[in-house]
Amino acid sequence: MTGGRVAARCTVLAVTLIAVISSGCALLAPPGVEPDKEVLTAIPADFPARPRRAATLLVFPPEASAVYDTTLMAYVVRPPQIAYFSRTEWAARPPQMIKGLLVRALDKSGYVGAVVTPPFAGRVGYALRTEIMALEQDFTIEPPAFHLVLRVALMAAGDAAVVATREVELREPLPERTPHGGAVAANAAIAKALKEVAEFVHAHAT
Repeated sequence: MTGGRVAARCTVLAVTLIAVISSGCALLAPPGVEPDKEVLTAIPADFPARPRRAATLLVFPPEASAVYDTTLMAYVVRPPQIAYFSRTEWAARPPQMIKGLLVRALDKSGYVGAVVTPPFAGRVGYALRTEIMALEQDFTIEPPAFHLVLRVALMAAGDAAVVATREVELREPLPERTPHGGAVAANAAIAKALKEVAEFVHAHAT
């Protein structure tokens, strides 16, 4: 066999060997790992007894900046920088989850005649708008806590005039320094905040 043929055969064998090794590495490579999912599900267990208002309340979906309007779970180590956990996420965008909890809590409170959401063609007395100002695990304090800030505005449905506004801010200690611990604290904070929002509505929806 000539030297040229030997060199060509060696080249073919080398290429084949590289292809086999590369294929084996691809087969052994670990598949993409799905992040853990956390949910917001808590509403207040009970509400103080209050006389029911006759008005129907229209609840708009909560608003949020792009920082919180995402399934990424936010935390803070060096303010004002926001970071996100890589292996744990929310199961849905927080505004989406909080919308359902807000409606359920206000309905459960019994403070208004009815609670509805857009689109609604019937007559309403008041409208409630909510903005998520902060929804993050705060590791800048000790013990670390879940920081929640909701800004709410109650408006007269007839002329959209603002009747009252309020900012609800809570820091709920984390039971453990993990993303799951943050989700547990988040649910506790949400339940407390929703009770305050219901009280706010009752106080101003005369």
